[in-house]
This record gives sequence, structure tokens and C-alpha cells, in this order.
Amino acid sequence: MQAISQTGRLINEDHDRTAALLNRLETHLEQAEARGIPALDEEVRALVADLNTELESELTTHFDFEERVLFPLIADSGGHEMVQHLFNEHEVMRPIGRRLQRYCALALRDGFDEDSYGAFVHFGWDILDRLERHLQIEETAFLLAVEALMLNNPDLDAKIAAGYRAS
Repeated sequence: MQAISQTGRLINEDHDRTAALLNRLETHLEQAEARGIPALDEEVRALVADLNTELESELTTHFDFEERVLFPLIADSGGHEMVQHLFNEHEVMRPIGRRLQRYCALALRDGFDEDSYGAFVHFGWDILDRLERHLQIEETAFLLAVEALMLNNPDLDAKIAAGYRAS
């Protein structure tokens, strides 16, 4: 969905960046069994480092912003069930993402071995599947709700967007 509001555009930009990284991760994971444990060449190192950084951003800044600022607004406007569903997904994804981040950090420090790469692949598929489904919901129903709220209140939109940029 192409957002019009400032807040909606910021959320959409985050989602686009996350989706692009998930595409890179999926390509890597699809080749994992045939390739075996990869050396940490420039391409793999870049993927692992970008994944580590994006997970930190997604699991903290993005999730926290939605939960603290947007979820209450959407819930108050009648979207309580959707907000509860998205919140529950955040709660499930955080520990999975944190575990994957630990394997990213370990790989960046020491490279992959059989155990760490197996765990990286396992948690990589798990977070990939969950984040893709989550983004689909957020890019449709959730972003529509955000747009409806923000377009009806441009001052609130500007205030929320400024706060998000500052975080």
C-alpha cells in the first residue's frame, strides 16, 4: 500500500526496508542446504550484519513505536482485535529475533560452524515466515487504519511522524 500520511509513509518505508532484507535472507536460506556452511565472504557478511541491524531496529524502535503510540490510537478507534493480534505477534517475534541476533553476532565474530549455522538457518526461516505474514497484515489493515486516523488529523500526523523520526 502506498501511504499518504507522514506517519504512514514512515511505517511503509520501514516495511519496505525489512521486506527487501527478508528477500535477501530467503534467497540465502533457500541455498543453504545445497551450499553448506558458508564462509563469511563479503556477501554473507553483509547479509548477516544487515540482518542484525534490521532486527534491532524492527524489534525495538519500530515495534515499540507501534505499541506505545499507534496501537492505542487504533484500538480506541475500534481496531482492538487487530491491535491485540499484532501485539501478540510482536511478543512472539521478539525472542526469536533476539536469538537470531545472537547467531548473527557470533557469526560476525567467529564465522559459522555446523551448530551455529544450523541455528541461524532455523531461526532465519522462523523469523522470515513470521515477519512476512506480519508485514502483510500491517501493510493492509493496519496501515489503512493508520491512514484513516492521520488523514483526519494532520496535526497529530505531523506530531507522531516527528516523534518517530526522533526515535
